[in-house]
Amino acid sequence: MTEEAAKGGVIVPESVLKKQKRLEEWEEAKKKEIDEKRVKNAENRKLIFSRAKVYAKEYDEQEKELIRLKRETKF
Repeated sequence: MTEEAAKGGVIVPESVLKKQKRLEEWEEAKKKEIDEKRVKNAENRKLIFSRAKVYAKEYDEQEKELIRLKRETKF
């Protein structure tokens, strides 16, 4: 008799225990993967936002330059 059976506990088959352990490992790996993706996506969002800011600034400068050139040609 095992210790659990002697104590009056429930006997769980070894295959079930292995399955539970495997599922726990998979869940842990999945959580880790999700956290890594979340961090990576946050960094990518910051990078995309900063690039968009630079592009917007460039377009504003081009627009102002075009307006300035049009005003020069009128004189």
